[in-house]
Amino acid sequence: MSKGYIVIAQNSGTTNYLEQAYALALNLKLTQSSISSLAVCVDAETKKLITTKHKNVFDHIIDIPWNDDAEKVAWKINNKWKYYYMSPYDETVILDTDMIFPSDVSHWWEHLAERDVWATTSVRTYRGDVVSSDYYRKYFVANNLPNIYTAFFYFKKSELATELFAMIEIIFQHWQRMFFKYMPAGKPGWLSGDVAYALAMQLLGIEEQCTKPLTNSFPTFVHMKSHIQDIPTSLVEDDWTKTLPTYYDTCYNFKIGNFQQSYPFHYVEKHWMTEDKIKRMEKDLGI
Repeated sequence: MSKGYIVIAQNSGTTNYLEQAYALALNLKLTQSSISSLAVCVDAETKKLITTKHKNVFDHIIDIPWNDDAEKVAWKINNKWKYYYMSPYDETVILDTDMIFPSDVSHWWEHLAERDVWATTSVRTYRGDVVSSDYYRKYFVANNLPNIYTAFFYFKKSELATELFAMIEIIFQHWQRMFFKYMPAGKPGWLSGDVAYALAMQLLGIEEQCTKPLTNSFPTFVHMKSHIQDIPTSLVEDDWTKTLPTYYDTCYNFKIGNFQQSYPFHYVEKHWMTEDKIKRMEKDLGI
């Protein structure tokens, strides 16, 4: 059974997602003992920016199929329903590009394989505590949606995953209508990947097959959105890097505040991944 990670890297006018994917690929090669393969899905314009350095660390470069649904939007998530069809692996974990892994989580895969779909339902603060705040999750609570996160989302090529991604496609293609009809207690005015995936599970009645809410040790990740860090709102900036210092040695040895990071780290603020951090990873890989 082939296994690996997958991301979509579509550059926008403000964000170099390809460079984030490159940093993630370097990081996986440095920290993961057995499963470090990364498939990077790109549109035609981003593909033109791929150079030898990318090809040396991307295990698969995949053209986003069936036109680019995100071509005319700034927030490049509209192709997320295609992951099942783009993945070259039998078992896949979806990631966001703005992540790195400070430690080896290869052992998670053995447990993830117990299910055909396993969505993260519990994330952590920079201190390592389980997030309890619903600051960014009001629509989930109001509509009793499963509290899932697509920034670490496992699926196996299977009947269950096929059914789920077929429903995700429908929701992505008609998200305004679907949110209006099936989220009567409140809905976002934008397409949200997490909401769409959660709604698909709810409509299919497969939440229990796709999540283990009482298991918060894995899969999980540190989610660096500012207002879920258990810091009073008056003391934290919307950009967490303006409030919390980073003490960085390597991608597998760094602290946020005084807290050593060990879980997959979703840094959110794109500028956190600097050229110096990338150069250090290249050096550690002998590039």
